[in-house]
Amino acid sequence: MELARVLAYSKFRLSDASRIELFGLYVSCCETIDPTRRSPLACRDPKDQPFLDLAHCGKADVLVTGDDDLLSLAEETAFAIQTPEVYRLRTLTVDR
Repeated sequence: MELARVLAYSKFRLSDASRIELFGLYVSCCETIDPTRRSPLACRDPKDQPFLDLAHCGKADVLVTGDDDLLSLAEETAFAIQTPEVYRLRTLTVDR
């Protein structure tokens, strides 16, 4: 699973226990979506297409990513595509 792989990046400096805890907290907030349709947009990187398809089928409000190929489509989707930094700042502003 992509999230488990990413949480293991050394830049996050997470212990095994912290990764397991964070993963558990995240999964408890998730909804299962069956991506039955492809997004009308094609991503430059075919490995990123499943994320675009999933956001499209799940009628996501936002797709949070640091991937430049996905970010390049930000103005072309019905949902926002934002970097983690932009999403965090938007979320903090909304909560106040």
